[in-house]
Amino acid sequence: MQVSWIVPMSLKILLISPIGLKKILGAEFFFKLPFLGLPTIAAYTPPDCEVKMVDERISSVDFDEDVDLVGITVMTPLATRAYEIADAFKRRGKTVVMGGMHVSALPDEALQHCDAVSIGEGEQVWPQMVEDFKRGELKQIYRAEKLFDLSAAQPPRWDIIDKGLYSPVDFIETTRGCPINCNFCAVTQFYGAKYRTKPVNLVEQMVAQVKPVDKVLALKNLIFFVDDNIIANRKHCMELLNMLKTYNIQWLGQASISVAKDEEMLKLMSETRCLGLLIGMESHYEDTLAECGKRINKPAEYERAVATLHRYGIGVKATFMIGFDNDDPSVFPKMARFIRKSSFDSVYFSILTPYPGTRFYQKLEEEGRLLHNDWEKYDTAHVVFRPKKMTVEQLEQGFIWLYKKTLSLGSIVLRLARARTNPQFFLPDNLAFRSCLLKMLRER
Repeated sequence: MQVSWIVPMSLKILLISPIGLKKILGAEFFFKLPFLGLPTIAAYTPPDCEVKMVDERISSVDFDEDVDLVGITVMTPLATRAYEIADAFKRRGKTVVMGGMHVSALPDEALQHCDAVSIGEGEQVWPQMVEDFKRGELKQIYRAEKLFDLSAAQPPRWDIIDKGLYSPVDFIETTRGCPINCNFCAVTQFYGAKYRTKPVNLVEQMVAQVKPVDKVLALKNLIFFVDDNIIANRKHCMELLNMLKTYNIQWLGQASISVAKDEEMLKLMSETRCLGLLIGMESHYEDTLAECGKRINKPAEYERAVATLHRYGIGVKATFMIGFDNDDPSVFPKMARFIRKSSFDSVYFSILTPYPGTRFYQKLEEEGRLLHNDWEKYDTAHVVFRPKKMTVEQLEQGFIWLYKKTLSLGSIVLRLARARTNPQFFLPDNLAFRSCLLKMLRER
């Protein structure tokens, strides 16, 4: 089915990032960070189009704005709000297209609220969507038939946002995909298991554009590499790090715990002023890690790995999930004791959440264990499925209790005193997250 309109040759396009993440613990963080997705998509917009972006965390959507085409990016916890926005523009006779991980997983649901959907990586299909719209030949479904070649990547259009309204952190992507393939993670479903790398010369062009910042000490010249696992291709990572040595920057990234076994790489990370790495520990039980497909993690090696990273001045933001089938109510006090004895610079817990498109979602759907599809509750702070070894209430209450224990002032001070790694960053990180927790508890 094709939809036809008469449209002007020069289009006004409005790209929207819906609000909703403020409801997720940590989203109203001390760092207000720009999302990378829409500025990236904007870079592939035909040059004869006028592009504007609205991030609802920063500004409100003007539903009466003079615009020809509306594009909305959708993650699962934002879907309800995204559909509200789409419906409002549709009522005003505007054409709406949608993309993102949630839409790729549930395109038929999204099509109830919009004219067309993009399935998969948007760089490949967005230019065609726009051109088809120009001709009045917009199709309902656009599907990326292959993985995007990162050697053809364009730098994001940061000119479409006011970066002064965000924290002074530059987001840069150097790789896509993850070969680990955890059953709860949507990354592999969306970006593929094949690990793709962006040529380092293209990355350097973006690094060279990082502007010095003098007003905030902790965030001065800070880059966050958004790669799901920046070390997965060792050759590429080492080339990247050697390039970074010539620039006066600080950086954060995400990596698997195996980084602690490569001291040559850690030395380069230290030399390039890596403040810290986010590492998905997920659990401190071997059987649970086997259950979710993350056998690469060995809980017995956690403390040694953290100590090694600290020796090179690299902080560790450890993330854990609660609610696996092997978890019972005893997991909470055991986890609290484990964290209290640790030297993690920062800790983040989430309730295991079955996102559409993941093998975990499919498993729970087949077992009849999904409680609902209220997408706003798919925020990692609410239970949306029936646990095996505890009740829904026990899981939610245990999650809150665990956060209260690990984000108490005493726990924060003890961990940071042991770590002694980049306190100028991790102290405000912990305190800001504690503030988010307290606000969440007041609003529940």
